[in-house]
Amino acid sequence: MNTTATTTGEKKAKINGSYLLAIPENLRARFFASSPPHQQKELGQFLTPPHVADLMASMFESRFRTFRLLDAGAGMGILSAAFVHRQLLRKHPPKRIEVTAYEIDKAFISGLEKTYEACRVACRERGMDFSFIIRNADFIAEGAEMLRNDLFSQMPPSFDAAIVNPPYGKISTTSAGYRRLQSVGAETTNLYAAFLNLIIGLLKPNGELVAITPRSFCNGSYFKLFRKRLVA
Repeated sequence: MNTTATTTGEKKAKINGSYLLAIPENLRARFFASSPPHQQKELGQFLTPPHVADLMASMFESRFRTFRLLDAGAGMGILSAAFVHRQLLRKHPPKRIEVTAYEIDKAFISGLEKTYEACRVACRERGMDFSFIIRNADFIAEGAEMLRNDLFSQMPPSFDAAIVNPPYGKISTTSAGYRRLQSVGAETTNLYAAFLNLIIGLLKPNGELVAITPRSFCNGSYFKLFRKRLVA
């Protein structure tokens, strides 16, 4: 009897998972059909296709009763949806998933909300709780603030996992963002490295990070500080 119930639950989860990935993908396609290319380039927007998002989500190995997930460049939410999908497929899924999502482009927020509402419904059908916080804010600014750890900053949240396809672009050494990164020892002029530097600092010990990055960080002295932080 238990085996039959589990099998039924897993079949339902597979249906829900396909649906979860389709929602942000359809939203993305409609948005970029009418979005000017120069805007995408300015914000470093290269949204993740469903098969890549699913592959990334399949790489997580940790098992927790409650998962606190950070999605620092959420877009339409496909990475979070893929993570939820993979957790739904587990024989013994977590009891609760809490997502904190950052998306700087206000135009994405309504789509992101739709994706997360679908995640909530899918989780409820499997007996799981799902909650989310969407921050329409600059992750560099808020991430650095959380890691400052002085008398005026809040204690940083600790995340169990993070999944991200960070934006790609440059950070000027004269910008406020660069100064914020300097204040927490995470200075870099590459947006993707800045995102990963901050995310690493916000993870719990033994927390997991799955990210799309170019292999350039493996080479040369330029990314030496970032490599040290990555393997520390």
